[in-house]
Amino acid sequence: MRSAIDALRLGADDFTLKPCEMEELIFRIRRCLDKQSLLQTLASQNKRLEEEISRRREVESEIVTSENRFRLAMDAASNGVWDRNLVTGEVYFGENWHLSLGYAHKSDLIDHNSFEQLIHPDDRERVLALREAHVQGTTPRYEAEYRMRNKAGGWQWILSRGQAVARDEQGRALRIIGTHTDITRLKEVEAELKQVQANLEQRVAERTAELHESNVALKVLLNKREEDRKALAEQVLSSIAQLVDPLLDRLRKSGLSEQQRTLVEILGANINELTSPFANSLSTKLTRLTPAEIQVANLVKLGKRTKEIAEIMHLAPGTISIHRKNIRKKLELTHQKTNLQTMLSTQS
Repeated sequence: MRSAIDALRLGADDFTLKPCEMEELIFRIRRCLDKQSLLQTLASQNKRLEEEISRRREVESEIVTSENRFRLAMDAASNGVWDRNLVTGEVYFGENWHLSLGYAHKSDLIDHNSFEQLIHPDDRERVLALREAHVQGTTPRYEAEYRMRNKAGGWQWILSRGQAVARDEQGRALRIIGTHTDITRLKEVEAELKQVQANLEQRVAERTAELHESNVALKVLLNKREEDRKALAEQVLSSIAQLVDPLLDRLRKSGLSEQQRTLVEILGANINELTSPFANSLSTKLTRLTPAEIQVANLVKLGKRTKEIAEIMHLAPGTISIHRKNIRKKLELTHQKTNLQTMLSTQS
């Protein structure tokens, strides 16, 4: 038995005492073979496990390298990248994040709680509410504009954008990565544009008021002019009725020769023609006639023929014919059979 114990200590798998039964010997040999097989299987599994562990370590190393490259790329493309782990509470800020706020060293902002303290008091509650909404999964991404205090004590406008890269089974964010961009100059330009727009609107309002006043004054002037015109028309028509028409009637009733009667009729017609703008008795077409054409038109209206008109106006019959032709043309009667005397009588 002492020898058996020493043998087991030295690495023997089993032992048997002599004499022994054949069945016991076979049982112990089989048990040793099974043990050896199990040891070989275990060694093979350990080797595969070590290989898997090594592969996973390589993948994790690649992931870390990829994340570092991603952070560097995001940091270079913006004023800073941030990475917030909501499980551990750790927060990573890129190289440009603190530089954009005027801090020379990242250690000046190592405490992530200082981020909330740097936000303008008027913006803090809104920004935290937007972030919490994204953490809860209410919004697909996080985006906020707010003011942050820089190292000099001034306020800078920041545009922060982020998105959850991992969530738990309930949909709550476990990790959020985002960027931090200084938009102070953009906000200043927007403020300047708003001021310019406000000034422009003020100038437009002032100009509109001036134009309104000018329109009111112009309307007053036009109304006054219309009143003056009406007063003048009434005065002219009244003067004609009181001072001219009675004399013409007396001339018509006096013993006049045929030629004198004609001249009186022409005088009356000319007076009517002169006063027609006040009485609105002529159409637009008649106002386009020349003084000579108006004279001829009045004589035609009185039933005078071309030869008689020529004698009265001391013109050649051909000239009167030309005047008649121009009158028909201006009255748009050139190719019509309408009688000129009838047409003139209806126009007056």
